[in-house]
Amino acid sequence: MKEDDPYNSKFLIKWKNKLDIGDTNIYVLRNIEKGIKEIIISYKTIFINTFNVVVMDISKEAEKSIIFRHEGF
Repeated sequence: MKEDDPYNSKFLIKWKNKLDIGDTNIYVLRNIEKGIKEIIISYKTIFINTFNVVVMDISKEAEKSIIFRHEGF
C-alpha cells in the first residue's frame, strides 16, 4: 500500500473466519543488504485464548509464502 495512493493496493493474505481477534501487531522486517523483506503478524483469538504469530516472506513480488507460524495456548 502506498501512502499517496492507499486505494491502489492488494491483499498479501486473506483469512476468512468468524473468530474475534484482538491485540493485533504488524511489523515489517527489512534488510536491504541481504534483500530480505518480511512481515510479522501477531494476534490473540478472543474466547479461545490462543496467541498466533505468522511470518511471511514478501521480498519477491510474484511469490508470497509463510515462513513461520506459531499458535500458543
